[in-house]
Amino acid sequence: MTPKYLNLLQLKLLCIITVWLILLTPLFTYGLNGDGRHIYRPGLFANLKDTAEANRVEAARAIYRVNCRKMNEADAMKSLDDMKQVALHLSDIKMECAIYDMRADYYSVNKGYNPKSTAYFDAAIAFAQAEQLQLETGIYQHRKANYYFLYKQNSAACRYYLLSEENLREVGFDNVPGIANIFSETANFYYTLGDFDNARGNLRLALKYQPNATRTRVNIMNTIGLTYRNDGHYNTAMSYFNNAQKMALAIKDSAWVAITAGNIGSVYFLQHQYDKARPLIEADYRQSLKYDEKLNSAIALLRLIRINIEYGQSKLAALQLDTADKIMLRCPENVLTQRVQYYDLRAEINERLGKGAQAALYRDTSENLRDSVAKRDNITAIERVRLQWVIEKSREEFDTLKESAKVDSFKQNTIIVVLILLIIITVLIYNRQRLKAKKDKELLASEKLRVDEELKNAILVLRGYTENLMQKNTLIDEIKTELENIQLKYTDTGVAGNLDKMMQAHIMTDDNWGEFKKLFSRVHTTFFYNLRHSYTNLSDTDIRLLALIKLKLNNREISGMLGITIDGVKKAKQRLRKKMNLFEEDDIEDIVNAL
Repeated sequence: MTPKYLNLLQLKLLCIITVWLILLTPLFTYGLNGDGRHIYRPGLFANLKDTAEANRVEAARAIYRVNCRKMNEADAMKSLDDMKQVALHLSDIKMECAIYDMRADYYSVNKGYNPKSTAYFDAAIAFAQAEQLQLETGIYQHRKANYYFLYKQNSAACRYYLLSEENLREVGFDNVPGIANIFSETANFYYTLGDFDNARGNLRLALKYQPNATRTRVNIMNTIGLTYRNDGHYNTAMSYFNNAQKMALAIKDSAWVAITAGNIGSVYFLQHQYDKARPLIEADYRQSLKYDEKLNSAIALLRLIRINIEYGQSKLAALQLDTADKIMLRCPENVLTQRVQYYDLRAEINERLGKGAQAALYRDTSENLRDSVAKRDNITAIERVRLQWVIEKSREEFDTLKESAKVDSFKQNTIIVVLILLIIITVLIYNRQRLKAKKDKELLASEKLRVDEELKNAILVLRGYTENLMQKNTLIDEIKTELENIQLKYTDTGVAGNLDKMMQAHIMTDDNWGEFKKLFSRVHTTFFYNLRHSYTNLSDTDIRLLALIKLKLNNREISGMLGITIDGVKKAKQRLRKKMNLFEEDDIEDIVNAL
């Protein structure tokens, strides 16, 4: 296999298909037969001709997954033949290449490990190489590796993971869409086989390309912690678990908060810090039961049983072992390791309870199972050695091919020119954005200055208006005094009545209140709104009084403004306190100022 090199434009990121592309597919292209499987309908992929080239492959793949995976073989292959005709009509070689991968996927989903899937994966890789699509070559090699791993063909899977990695490195990891997921899947392969060093290497790369605080990043950090815990590096493992938990808390993901707490508890357990471990493991056990994670439930419960035995609670531990046994019986996974722990714990409890014969039986059962675990672990160890040989051989092979490959100088120069142009464009765009940001900042500062100036002017106008009203009120008070003297001299009831009306005059008339309210609202923009929504039972007179209190006027000034006595003001305030449900210690002035 000779490494291929792509023009930079061919290496641009492929956009992920959005849901609306599926929704745009005409409803008449979908159908089910009597057994619930989709049936062939012409025109299933007709809308692809209207899809942008960068999005077309993922759009086609989305339509295929929803429809063709559930068709019978003849209908599925006929539908993919229709897609190929669309690809040929559009001269879309990437889509044509992807069709081989979709055929491989169909047989894998419906027939498991089979020669047709293997042949179609090979066809997709060969087509990509022939068309010098190095990005697609690496992606389809990775897909084939996943296929082999799914069906326990680990040596073949390892070889294709390595080939994919080398091709994608040549492309540049930054240019590969979904690269973080690719590294995570590769890490999962190594982790499953107990190769924690290679798993960590891939997980760190996945972490690099998954920068945002998401569930995926929490998962990656947690898995790195697991690799260190499994290697016995407890302090490093604890650091990763703590960081994963902090991120889970930050994104408010309760499931991952519980998982990381359980892993932190497991480290304390392995360090025999049982007081710290117990509450975390108990929480992990409850969470595992809640989400029906049977294996995790069994592991957590076995740890709690060990702690209870250490604390001398043998009867409670015996009851919990019965529960653990029931959980393990329902586990779909292999629980051989947990069974060894189970019988060890059974034996220890019986020894503590003085039941030596039963303890011996449980010890024998545990030893027999331990031999099975050892054989299994030996097979896994041999598998890891074989994989190391595959890794070394594959890398030597790739290095040899890489050294023999000759890169076309014109293509290299083209890439360099394009890179330079991209740098220049980036710089120009950056400078333009920087100037725009500077201009926006200046406009914002100018607008803030204008608003501040308007507020200052509004405060001065309100203050002047209020002082003017207060001066007029003072004049009215003086006139009232004179009128009271005159009233004493007149006995005529008509004249006395007119004089009495004049004495009741005040400056805060309805017209003045309207003007005052406008000026007041310019300064205290939300006061009346907050007042109405906080205290719905206030009258207009109450609101006028509260507005004057907001201006920090004393009782004498308020009485003059409203044309009532000082005692009237005090009584009005008392009525307000009742309406506003204030306590005796509450200061009405403080409450108003806070509005």
